[in-house]
Amino acid sequence: MKKAKTPKAPDYASLANQQAATAKQNWQENLAAARPNQVGPEGTNTWTKDPSGNWLNTVAMTPERQQLHDTTNQKAQEQMAGFDTSQVDLSGAPAMPTVGGYNQQAMDTVRALQRPGLERARAAKEAQLAAMGVGTGTGSAWDSTQRNIGNNESDADLKAILAGINQGNVEFGQGMQAHTTGTGDILNQNTANLQKVGGMMGQSNSFRMPTFGPAPTPGMGANATPDLTGAADASYKAALDQYNAKAGSGLAGQLLPLAGSVAGSFFGPIGTAVGGALGKGIGGMMSSPKIPTGGYDFSGSGGGDAGINGFF
Repeated sequence: MKKAKTPKAPDYASLANQQAATAKQNWQENLAAARPNQVGPEGTNTWTKDPSGNWLNTVAMTPERQQLHDTTNQKAQEQMAGFDTSQVDLSGAPAMPTVGGYNQQAMDTVRALQRPGLERARAAKEAQLAAMGVGTGTGSAWDSTQRNIGNNESDADLKAILAGINQGNVEFGQGMQAHTTGTGDILNQNTANLQKVGGMMGQSNSFRMPTFGPAPTPGMGANATPDLTGAADASYKAALDQYNAKAGSGLAGQLLPLAGSVAGSFFGPIGTAVGGALGKGIGGMMSSPKIPTGGYDFSGSGGGDAGINGFF
């Protein structure tokens, strides 16, 4: 009988390295499949590798959109370059008028208008006094009349002064209105410039980069990498089981006939015959049957074929 060889253990380290390399290759293929180049109406999304093998993702606008974006940025920068960011200069607005002013011209005008009437009134009173025989500077009648004429002239002059003050107030209000309007115009223009620049910047910022959704890719399943170590371990254990089964079957075939001889030494020829027959029968029962082993014949007799010896 040909003696079976003990199965050789797999090289687990080598198989593990091989399995790791396969898993890494599968991962790289899945990663590449998940990063396709994409083209859309707003631009492109491309994936490349640098000389070191690192992935680079580039998102670019279409040439027309990129040109419009660049032009808008340039205009915005030009606006910002000419924009004065210092304190707003209000010197171009009309000056604020002086409080408490009056209009001398208005006063002189009123006095000039009143003077002929006042002079006629004085002349008429003095003529009336002369007709009454009241001479210049004589008597209480003259003095009283002169006081009345003076009071009238003073009231007229006061009216002229009040007219000048009133006109001054009117002019002050007009000056304030002009100043307020002037400063408002400057501030409004400054605000309009800011809004113009802001609008240009807003248009520039509105040019968002193209966006792309995840592209459908076939990819590979999570269990695509073969379990080489597991397969080798299972095969090795099966071979050990087969080896142990054959080794146990051959040992029984050798020991049981020996049991007949031992029995004969105790019981004589009858014991020898009975023990030999018993050993032959039991040994044949344990060694003759063929067990299905996936194409291999593990015959207990070891009769020169493709049995366990042939497998190993």
